[in-house]
Amino acid sequence: MKIFYITSVLGESGGSEIYVRDIIREMAKRGHQVCVATTEPYKFQEKNVKVFEIPVWGHHALHKFTAPIFYGRIVKKAKEFGAEVVQSHSNSMMGWIGDRVAEKLKVPHVLLIEMISDKNTNIHTKTIHAAEKFLLPKLKYDKVVVWTENMKQKFLLPWGIEEKRIEVIPAALNSENYDLGGSGESIRKKYGKNLIVSIKTLWSTNVLGLTYVVRAMKYVKAKYPEWKYLCVGPGDSSLLKKIAKEEGIEDVVLFPGSVTEQEKRELWAATDIAPHSFVYEFSTSISLLEYMAMGKACVISDVGAVREYVKDSCLIVKAEDPEAMAQGIIKLIEDRKLRESLGKKARKLFLEKYSIESTVDRLEELYKNAGRK
Repeated sequence: MKIFYITSVLGESGGSEIYVRDIIREMAKRGHQVCVATTEPYKFQEKNVKVFEIPVWGHHALHKFTAPIFYGRIVKKAKEFGAEVVQSHSNSMMGWIGDRVAEKLKVPHVLLIEMISDKNTNIHTKTIHAAEKFLLPKLKYDKVVVWTENMKQKFLLPWGIEEKRIEVIPAALNSENYDLGGSGESIRKKYGKNLIVSIKTLWSTNVLGLTYVVRAMKYVKAKYPEWKYLCVGPGDSSLLKKIAKEEGIEDVVLFPGSVTEQEKRELWAATDIAPHSFVYEFSTSISLLEYMAMGKACVISDVGAVREYVKDSCLIVKAEDPEAMAQGIIKLIEDRKLRESLGKKARKLFLEKYSIESTVDRLEELYKNAGRK
């Protein structure tokens, strides 16, 4: 099958970027020919994957909004490729382009929307939410895919989208990238034996969510000063560092910055507890899913579809509450057996429900059936 994949997220770092990368690689592995029209250039090693770079300018947050200007070039590329199905990814702006391509080529169109949130903290996320609410009911895609039932029930159905046009397919990762063989010894030698770790891109809403983890460390330090929190990832950590200084916990809250893939694997292996705190409507978090894949004990704030997604495999605490997060972390510090039990449950749930193979199986079925009336 010739799949024309339109996306504003793609790469080696960032949850959505990894997700798209792994979907396309799995499609190529199965013998499909894929042409990727992307605002974020990426080089695939697979011979049956071609990349068309959509012209961009300005900050990467604007790329999704400027990409539709070039839809004519994208349509031309899709015609040259001979696309049999269009997959647009991440937001309704890519969906708008997908509609134009599918209409010109008379082929099915599947749109995948990763996240919709009414808990928006800045003009960027508020603009995206407004665009989704306005455009999603008006676009002509054959199917719209969302990650959770919560997104379907809370947003799509109330917005007037027909239920038969909606498909819930959870986020996923390639299980081959998450083996449990790492030792983590180099990380422990550098930072200490008892480590609480989160790894994610430090952009606006992620940072605001992590403020609750940083503040929680004041309570953790008071009881267990030997435990350290590593807040790992590229981006702007200045707000988190400011809070750590104000709370007097700079000695136990550390910011290693960007890391290599090998360092990331060692960090996963060295992690005892992985905290996850959100200020947006949770649909899922790839960084959370990575820790579930690694069989680690996670403590996570109760937002949106959290309970739907993790079931009983993670410790769930009250959202936007540093003391609740601290209590969750302390509970896991004090109960090693609980840590191990949650880790095993998380790994099992990941393998059963959140593998990239399962996701592509379901996407293939949508592609085959999308054009049928």
